[in-house]
Amino acid sequence: MRNSRLMLTLIVIFLMVSSVPLTATAYQNPRTLPDEWGQYGLGDPYVLKFNGYYYLYVSTRDTDDGVKVWSSKDLVNWSYRGLAATDPITHGAYAPEVIYWNGMFYMYTSPAGKGHYVLSSTSPTGPFNVVTGNLGKSIDGHVFMDDDGTFSFYHAAQGRIDAAPMSSPTEIGASSSTGVGMGGWTEGATVFKRNGKYYMTYTGNHVFSNGYRVDVAVSKTGPRSGYATDSTNPVLIRTEGPTVGLGHNSVVMGPNLDTHYMFYHNLEGQGIVGPLRHLNMDRIVWNNDKMLVLGPTSTDQPNPEMPTFYDYFDRSAIGNSWSNVNGGNWGIYNKELMWQNSLGSTTWHKQVSSSSSAVDYTAEFNMKEMNRGTSSNNPRYGATFSYIDENNYGLAMLSSKNKRLETFFRINGVDQAWQTHSLPADFDYSKWHNIRIEKSGSTFKYYVDGMFKAARTANIGAGKIGVLTEDTHADFGFAAFNNDVDGSSAWNVSKPIPGTIEAVHYMKGGEGIAYHDTTATNLGGAYRTDAGDIRLNSEGLFNLGWNQTGEWYKYKVNVESSGYYDIDFRMATTLDGAQIRLWDGATDLTGIINVPNTGGWDKWGNVSRKKVYLNAGQRELRVEFVTGEADFSRMTFQKHADVTSVSDNFNDGNDNGWTRFEGTWAVENGEYSAEGSGPAKSTFGDSGWADYTVEADIKMMDSGGDGGLLVRVTNPSHGTERGQNNYDALQGYYAYLTTSGVSLGKMNYNWALLKNSPQTYSTNTWYHMKVAVNGTTIKVFVDDMVNPKIEYTDNSLNPFTHGKIGVRTANKHTHFDNVSVSP
Repeated sequence: MRNSRLMLTLIVIFLMVSSVPLTATAYQNPRTLPDEWGQYGLGDPYVLKFNGYYYLYVSTRDTDDGVKVWSSKDLVNWSYRGLAATDPITHGAYAPEVIYWNGMFYMYTSPAGKGHYVLSSTSPTGPFNVVTGNLGKSIDGHVFMDDDGTFSFYHAAQGRIDAAPMSSPTEIGASSSTGVGMGGWTEGATVFKRNGKYYMTYTGNHVFSNGYRVDVAVSKTGPRSGYATDSTNPVLIRTEGPTVGLGHNSVVMGPNLDTHYMFYHNLEGQGIVGPLRHLNMDRIVWNNDKMLVLGPTSTDQPNPEMPTFYDYFDRSAIGNSWSNVNGGNWGIYNKELMWQNSLGSTTWHKQVSSSSSAVDYTAEFNMKEMNRGTSSNNPRYGATFSYIDENNYGLAMLSSKNKRLETFFRINGVDQAWQTHSLPADFDYSKWHNIRIEKSGSTFKYYVDGMFKAARTANIGAGKIGVLTEDTHADFGFAAFNNDVDGSSAWNVSKPIPGTIEAVHYMKGGEGIAYHDTTATNLGGAYRTDAGDIRLNSEGLFNLGWNQTGEWYKYKVNVESSGYYDIDFRMATTLDGAQIRLWDGATDLTGIINVPNTGGWDKWGNVSRKKVYLNAGQRELRVEFVTGEADFSRMTFQKHADVTSVSDNFNDGNDNGWTRFEGTWAVENGEYSAEGSGPAKSTFGDSGWADYTVEADIKMMDSGGDGGLLVRVTNPSHGTERGQNNYDALQGYYAYLTTSGVSLGKMNYNWALLKNSPQTYSTNTWYHMKVAVNGTTIKVFVDDMVNPKIEYTDNSLNPFTHGKIGVRTANKHTHFDNVSVSP
């Protein structure tokens, strides 16, 4: 009886606990926030990180004054902080952005697109006051500070992004083209620097277009020139589905100190005044220098991770998270900072964290000097890291006396040499500044206010972090460390499916848990320090190499919904007989997949498995190398849709089921007709279609331009609305006729001719065209249905493997009839 009662009690307790709502661990796009602009929403979001907090600013409704601001610790839970600015100059303030420098926050905005003004405040929440006249320039001002402390100002221009040097945060020079643009209207530039390269994200197309999208360009030479567009473009796009019209982004480092996040808005239609838009964010991951956005997402995604250790000092006492070393007079002020005010001694007074980092980590510290002592040595203040004891640690110190950053190590009781690094001449040590340390192996990188200042090596490993003073009164704000560096947090995040997963982003956990590798070390010596064998390939990506029979790698994923998916594995090998398989726990998802000989270790191709059933939610998938050897770069998951035989002869007098975009379309005498100049397209089917054959009769009514069939169409949009003049507003392939031949091209919101075959075709004559797509191979037939006029395999990094069909013309009057699709 006693045991029965105990069991009943436990069951009741379990049910009570189970019924308690759990804290939300996932966010979902798009998002509304309290007190947003009614029927205008959250357009052009810009997020500033300062002292461990985030501040969100958005465009102001055209009928109103003021700039709204929200704050957050975690990028998910936002609190409305009121109007940061109320000056009448903020009437219809477009795309306000805020930077921090030397104790002052500077806001840049273009009221209703009429030039630019700068406002300033001593607080990120305001009040901001106007400090300049109208500085001109077009909309969407953005400011970037380089490693030497110089500023650049970016703004939209017709078809491009322009930039200007700045002599101070309030003075903007003459603008010139950055060479970056999308042809049509281009806006919303954001620039940041990573590993010595400048990344510019920017948005193209009209804000009311579903084809609003984000591209990225990269420069190795400077912040205002030398940019080359990346092969991954567009990095963010969706024209059909739950969210469309995605763009005008900002990029911010997440709470875990290691993950970049892209904030952007989606278009929800016409508001009462202007477009109605809402807030979205998705994680950015990296493979080498490739910026990859894990999105767009519109289902539950894991919340951004907080650091392993962090402290906002938002309490009354220092507490047991810190240990004092070498005394000093320490305290907490106003539940917002920790201070030490003992002067007159050259002792290094320290507070050291109770928690220790891993061997590799990122740490951040915020600090300012309140008063400097008079000692002849060197009054200074700063951070300690990799702290084991008083004989083993590193230091990064700010010296207002010598106007520089100073770095130091003590290892096994032996002092290493001090190294000094200059800071901008106007650097105000009495204001808040940020020190960031990135440790990878024996290399330490030092940043001050985001400016890269130095790298040095030291044979010291894991340890605690802390802050310290030497004959100074200093205040210390948010301090944190996380056991990730240079994007390694991507390894353990649950990547969204549908989506692409980089092979080198397998889980953490080591041999037998996250992977199994038959060699004890990384044979390629690249990217990761565990036993996974990694090299840099010809496509600019790190990949898994030397994969042997029995080896495997696990990946964390977040499956959008239960159902069937198609998977493309990007592989390369010079050997015959390689085989792979995908598992979900003990469930064999794919069976044996044969990997063909691609003819070279850098000749990459896609190996596909269709209609694989995946269960929804966060899961761990395992890629097994069953036999043989092949290099593995990435895998892409797309929703599967069965291709069914469909035909349309238009004899019913309509084009029901087709979606018209540009051009003038009509059904005339049982034929589908596109007339007029410029582009015209109409699409049909399911974006989940993969391998199929489409056929149609095509008649060119005039000699100019071209007309033909679209295959693998995704993300189509109206390319000429609102003055965009984009003939290539889709992703897919176009097989087309001219009077001089048949050609095949690739459309990715730009154009690339893949292959052509010179032929002679006449106007006012029917030709039968067939396009067969299988894997990444495309065959184009005209009249002769046995021998293709064109055969092409798209081995590029971004082949299109799924999509609808369509018909298209460019500057040609063309008729189509008897369109059919078959598996």
